Amino acid sequence: MPNVNLDALIPREDFEVIENNSRASSFNQNVSVKDLEKGEFFYAGLRKPDFQRETSDWTDEQLCEFIQSFIDGDLIPAVILWNSGPYNFVIDGAHRLGALISWINDDYGDGHISQKFFNNEIDDEQKDIANKTRERIRNTVKPYSDYKKVILDSSDCDRGILEKALSLGRTSIQLQWVTGGAEKAELSFFKINQKASKINDTEIELLKSRRKAFAIASRAIIRAGTGHQYWSKFDNDVMQNIETMAKEIHSLIFLPKVSGAVRTLDLPLVKKHNSPQTNSFIFDLVKKCNNVPVNTIKIDDDDNGKLTVEYLKNVRKFLRRINSSHPSSLGLHPLVYFYNKRGNHIYSAILAWVDTIVTIEKTKVSLSSFLFIRSDLEKFLIKYKHFISGVNAKYGSGVKSYKHILKINSIIINQLQKRESEKYIVDSILNEYGFLSESDDVNVTSARFSTDIKSQIYIQETLPKTSTCSHCHGFIHQNSISFDHIVRKQDGGKGNVGNGALMHPYCNTSEKN
Repeated sequence: MPNVNLDALIPREDFEVIENNSRASSFNQNVSVKDLEKGEFFYAGLRKPDFQRETSDWTDEQLCEFIQSFIDGDLIPAVILWNSGPYNFVIDGAHRLGALISWINDDYGDGHISQKFFNNEIDDEQKDIANKTRERIRNTVKPYSDYKKVILDSSDCDRGILEKALSLGRTSIQLQWVTGGAEKAELSFFKINQKASKINDTEIELLKSRRKAFAIASRAIIRAGTGHQYWSKFDNDVMQNIETMAKEIHSLIFLPKVSGAVRTLDLPLVKKHNSPQTNSFIFDLVKKCNNVPVNTIKIDDDDNGKLTVEYLKNVRKFLRRINSSHPSSLGLHPLVYFYNKRGNHIYSAILAWVDTIVTIEKTKVSLSSFLFIRSDLEKFLIKYKHFISGVNAKYGSGVKSYKHILKINSIIINQLQKRESEKYIVDSILNEYGFLSESDDVNVTSARFSTDIKSQIYIQETLPKTSTCSHCHGFIHQNSISFDHIVRKQDGGKGNVGNGALMHPYCNTSEKN
């Protein structure tokens, strides 16, 4: 189950707004529940730095436990703020404040504040966890509205609720203020957030590169062009272009939506998207599709959005090529190319195919040669899925292992084009990666079928029987179906069932002709 998305509850703002000469000693030293109600002055001026990572690290259980601690008057670490002009920026404590704001305003990622933030485009996954959280609140700490009701009318109420409601009037969270300019406040943010809830290397780079094209493009894709507009300073037509492409790219990655054990072959490129790992993958994908160098410090900020648009176009071009309804689509079935045998996606396999596609796209001859061996390639990838899984487990996910998966792809494709035998190809891979084994026997001791085992059973029973392209004989996915006239229209072919066949879009529009 994903975490609760509290990202909308404290708006983001450019860190360098207006310098303020006011002394921290004159600011509030505590924040109460009343201060965090929508419409209150303190809440209205609360902001997160625009580089702050998404506030979505807490589970529904953690959120409830925190609220319970607050109600009980337990010791809670101080929230650290920095003032700039009209705004108070959260340097540390966004999850703590966000949790209280969600409870006070009944918004766990699906309420009025969140709906406005996400342009009323909240996905089912986020709604589900919000409803689950709200139900957990009802069964444990009780909704904030219950405490308000007993204050208004205590004549016939639960005495325990009334006592806790009255105690909320003197319960607050301590505030600490960072003094100095924006540079010092930003430095404080990174120091603090690399300790308790440590930010991984990719997130650090994403935050520090927030004004560069690859970071803006990544942010746009992650939220399908909704949420905080990191591109708000660009011209309107550029903003519209970014949002439209980000939404399409988001769909190409995450649709169709699935959850639980695999019970369909029509899986998306990536199954879940509300996680730090998936956000890191999108960041790596944007960089990979645009040949962004390892050292990004010297890359200039994108001042007008044109480079961000270009980066998004390149990501879209790759995704359209691998699996979409676009005429250029090869329709690579995600379950064949990008998932392990138990129906879990492998990020590094997707990154590896960025370079693989570049190689086979070099000439039309290369594309034709790839399509010629495609059926054998897919049979090999299905039979030896544990090769990719093993390399991914050995070297790590994402960019850590994509070069090794790229090498394995190259070995398989090159040897198939030379008409080498399956045994020869397997031996070639094992010579390169001695820790792999030819078989993939796993000892299972439990009598019950786990979710992964159920998925594996479904995949091995149904995948070999699914539809294939009438031209290249590769497997067909629902996102990449094209209907072909066996006898062409210009040759007198009719639009009847007997003259129809399924093809990948590229096979139908380019290769066949």
